[in-house]
Amino acid sequence: MAYALEDEFGDIIGKARRGQNKTHADIAAEAGITESDLTRMEQYTLKPTEVQVHKLAEVLNLNGKKLLEIATEQWEPSPIAQHDDEKLNVITVSTPFGGWPVNAYLLICKATDEAAIIDTAASPELILKQLDIHKVNPTAILLTHSHKDHTDGLPRLQKATGCNTYIHKKEPKPQTAAKLHEVIHSDVVSIGDMMVTVLDTPGHTPGGCSFLTHTSAFVGDAIFAGSVGGPNISYQDEINSVRDNILSLPDDVRLYPGHGPTTTVGEEKLHNPFF
Repeated sequence: MAYALEDEFGDIIGKARRGQNKTHADIAAEAGITESDLTRMEQYTLKPTEVQVHKLAEVLNLNGKKLLEIATEQWEPSPIAQHDDEKLNVITVSTPFGGWPVNAYLLICKATDEAAIIDTAASPELILKQLDIHKVNPTAILLTHSHKDHTDGLPRLQKATGCNTYIHKKEPKPQTAAKLHEVIHSDVVSIGDMMVTVLDTPGHTPGGCSFLTHTSAFVGDAIFAGSVGGPNISYQDEINSVRDNILSLPDDVRLYPGHGPTTTVGEEKLHNPFF
């Protein structure tokens, strides 16, 4: 069975290296390995030794024990059963985009059957089908960030549902068929009886954000199980914002990422090598 994580050892060290603006030559010299071997590790054609894992972790400011767990495929988050929060339900819609799965979610208020669509997974038809299957009323579209794999099909969803669309004020704006409502950190959007709070999680994009309600946080590409999103804008902003605004939440809060499996705050504090 394929390893379940979105990012494995090669992705992790590559993201950490690029985020810190280090070349292959820089890291290879500091870690005492050849540049060729480092490149092959990032490309999954060479498995590192335990000594190499710890040395690379030291050079890249990662946690060596946690990185070794992932390098040796000894950890992945425990499977999370159907959501048992008495106030809400979460439906995952996962579909390929560019050959890789991307996640969108329906956040459903059990008391009112109102729902938020969180990102689009580039497949509005699948989302509309799930709305029909679960007989819920969509009232908002919440965008964690504007990359195409998370916003393709947005105009189709807007026209089909009539929902208001919310996006962070600092985020570049995607193609849209309706006015976009800008939000900032700590703003609240109502979905039925639920209050959904905006959390700043920039770094992958300028205005990346997450959405928190009760025991669930929808984190886009800010953090994955055992990794983080590509630090396209600022590695330090991504690390700081996730640490301050996501990993400061209670351990039982479920994290629903844009790619890969669902995890929890507690799992990431124990196993994510970036923290």
